[in-house]
Amino acid sequence: MRTKDTLNNLLKILNILYSGGYVTIKGLMDEYGMSERTASRYLNEYLPDAGFAVEKVGRKFRLANKNPEITGAIEAIENFAKEAGFYSDIKDFIKTIKQNSLSTYMKLHIENIGDYIKEINLIENAVKQKRTIKFTYDNGYEYEVKPLKIANFEGYWYLLALDGEKYKSFHIKSMKNINKTDKTFEVSPTFLEKLDNAINVWFEPEKEPFKVILKADEWASKFLKRIPLNPTQREIETLPDRTLFEIKITHKMEIKRFIKSFLPQIKIIEPKWLDEEIKEEIKEYLKD
Repeated sequence: MRTKDTLNNLLKILNILYSGGYVTIKGLMDEYGMSERTASRYLNEYLPDAGFAVEKVGRKFRLANKNPEITGAIEAIENFAKEAGFYSDIKDFIKTIKQNSLSTYMKLHIENIGDYIKEINLIENAVKQKRTIKFTYDNGYEYEVKPLKIANFEGYWYLLALDGEKYKSFHIKSMKNINKTDKTFEVSPTFLEKLDNAINVWFEPEKEPFKVILKADEWASKFLKRIPLNPTQREIETLPDRTLFEIKITHKMEIKRFIKSFLPQIKIIEPKWLDEEIKEEIKEYLKD
């Protein structure tokens, strides 16, 4: 089996395990077309050898623990993928697993998609083959879109896509009756690169990004340094007790909830209007 496919399958399995789910040998055989021997090797050899302890309960396998070596194991997979040239294909899974394995700064609950693997695989294949997909959304509407990327925002899984030429995000588990069509499409590589800067569903790739400067204390700085909000984040001043970060966003809601969740450890320095807007919202909240 190709190394890229092996790592991709490992990350999918880890995502299920880290979201509190379980896997079975038969389940892996059905979902990925593996032989029984190959499925067994993933659970009994590949995962343990990579530093991920799993335990068997009946016919089910689950994560045995979240030990301190997990982050190192994930980073080793991440670095290998970068050197091998296929990091972009698996980075969303790596980011989600890294976030879900951290408990020092905040506890993140990742949506379990263990029962949605077939749909995920279908969407993944459509993205790779640049084929449109049709589906019915939970609002009752039927869509045919150009699937671009699968992303995890704030614990939930989304499809980033173009509906005609309009960018939209769709909650994957709200998509029903998904089918891949024979229609192919092309998208500018520059546009696809922009999607890497998305922090959450408020991201608007058509808009010109604007700069936000954050002041984070020592505790919050560690979190931001470990998992940057997006690739545009950079440190512009570092002192023993605080760090100034610059980040570019396209919509104020990309960052407002994050800032509020870290108050008073993080403060907006620029733009002033955004800082004042958050202060006013807090004042309104304190009135009740």
